Amino acid sequence: MKTFLINFLKWFLIINSGILLIVGLNIFRYESISTLIIPQIFAASFLTSLVTTALFSYNPRNPIKKGVALLLYFGHYLVLCAIIMTLGTLFEWFEFSPKGALTVALSVAGVYFVSFIISYILSKGEADEMTKALNNLKDE
Repeated sequence: MKTFLINFLKWFLIINSGILLIVGLNIFRYESISTLIIPQIFAASFLTSLVTTALFSYNPRNPIKKGVALLLYFGHYLVLCAIIMTLGTLFEWFEFSPKGALTVALSVAGVYFVSFIISYILSKGEADEMTKALNNLKDE
């Protein structure tokens, strides 16, 4: 449970950063923004982080094949789109229409990309630290 909470916090911060970046890039389209957008962004980050943490907490006994992994990521993307479409409609970020769905698909893709970059940078740093520690241990 502790590991899940730590991973949830990590994904929450990564996803929230991605959402804030995408919102920041799109904010010029609106005449005025309510201060309610802040808790709404936190709600979206919370729900999408739960789904993401659940996906990455799954640890099968055998390695997942590339095709299955791609299907899992695509399913994850669709679930995130459904969450954001639902919240976006409730919060009146956009209307439930083909244009709104396209906005959601592109926004989620943008957050997915930003989250991937942040996660890659963090993971690379962790991997470099582990490699350095292993080399130091081997030298002793």
